Amino acid sequence: MGRRKDTKLSSERPKYPKKYSWWSSIIERAVSGDGLSHNDVMMATTKILKMIEKKDDAVPILMASFFGSLTSKGPTIDEFAAMNSAMETTKRVQLNLSLKKPVVAAGGTGGDTLKTINVTTPAVLLAASAGAFAVKSGAKAFSSKTGATDLAITMGINVDAQPRVVKDCVERIRTAVWDSGNVYPWMEPLVDLRNYPSAPIFFPLMGSLRLMIATSLNPFSTKRQVRGISIPQTQLIAEVFSRIGYERALVPLGYGDDESIRIDEFSTIGKTTVSELFPNGKVETYTVNHQDLGAKKGDAKEIIARDTHLENAKAVLNVLSGKDLSSRKDLIIVNAAAILYLGDVTNSFKEGYEIASNSIETGEAIKKVEELVKCSCGDLKSFRNLLR
Repeated sequence: MGRRKDTKLSSERPKYPKKYSWWSSIIERAVSGDGLSHNDVMMATTKILKMIEKKDDAVPILMASFFGSLTSKGPTIDEFAAMNSAMETTKRVQLNLSLKKPVVAAGGTGGDTLKTINVTTPAVLLAASAGAFAVKSGAKAFSSKTGATDLAITMGINVDAQPRVVKDCVERIRTAVWDSGNVYPWMEPLVDLRNYPSAPIFFPLMGSLRLMIATSLNPFSTKRQVRGISIPQTQLIAEVFSRIGYERALVPLGYGDDESIRIDEFSTIGKTTVSELFPNGKVETYTVNHQDLGAKKGDAKEIIARDTHLENAKAVLNVLSGKDLSSRKDLIIVNAAAILYLGDVTNSFKEGYEIASNSIETGEAIKKVEELVKCSCGDLKSFRNLLR
C-alpha cells in the first residue's frame, strides 16, 4: 500500500495579476460606501471599459462589484461627471460638425416596463424632415425587441458609415443614424455580454452603468439632448447634463395609466414627467399630458413592439408615410415635437406637434428617410421594398 503524503494548506498569499490587484481597495471602498474620489471613479470606469473592449474574463464580476455598489448607494453628480470623463477618453472618433444651428441628439435608456416600438429613431427622422438638426446613435437591441441600429439597418440606412459621410449627412440633410460602436470600441462587446449565462445575475445590478451611458453617450459631440429614462430620476440626469457641459436638455419619463407602466420617452398613454435644462444652468421639473402635447390619448396595446425587426421597420415606415393612423403615429410625433422644441425650431411642444404632423401629411417625413438611405450609402432597394 502506497504511503500517503501529508498535505498542508499554503500560508503564502496568492499572487494575483497586477491588472486585478489594483481593484481591491477600489471595490472595498465602493462597497463600504466610504466614497471614491473623482479620479478614482474615472480611472476605474476607464479600466472597466477597456477590459470590456478586450473581453477580459473578469469583466462580469468587476462590473457587478463596481457598478453594482454605485447602483446600491445611488451615484452622485460628481461620480457621473467622472464616468463621463472616462467615456470621453475612450472615443476613437471626434466628430466636429460645422453648423451654426443647434444639433439635437435623442435617445432612451431602455428598461421600459412596457416594451414599445422603437420611438426615438423615427422621431429623429421626423424632426429632421420638419426643420431640426437631429441625430441618433444606438446599438443592437439590449432591453428591447428592436434596437436603434436594428431598425435603421432594416430600413436600409447604413449605420456604419465613415465619419466624413456622417458629417456630410448631418450638415447637408440635417440627420444621421450612427452605430455607437463606431465611436466607442467597448460598445459592441458590452451588448454581447447579454449572452453570458450569468447575465441575468449581474445585469440587474447595472443601473448606474445604464445611467452613465445615458448621460455620457455622445458620438456626435452635441450640446443638446433629449434623453428619455425609465426610472424616476429625471432631475438628477438633467443636473448631470448641466455639470458635463450641455446647453439644453430634456429628460422625459413617460407613464401609462398608473406609475407601474413606464417608458423612456414622452408618453401619450399617460402623463410625462420632464426635467428641462435651460441655458442658464437651471433645471425645472414639470408634468405634461397628451393634451399639452397636442395629441389624443393613446392605446397602450397599439404601441407595443412587434416580434421581428422587419415588422417593426414596416410599422415605423407606415407612420412616417402617413399610412398608419394608430397610437403609434401620435407617440412618434410628440417625441419629434420635443426635438423640434429643443432645436429652436418651435417655441412649444404643441407647435412642434403641428409642424411634425404636417411633415408626415406632405410626404416630407418619408422623403427624409430616403434621403438618409442615399446619403449614408445604404440599401435603397431594401427601403423601397418595405414601402410596398
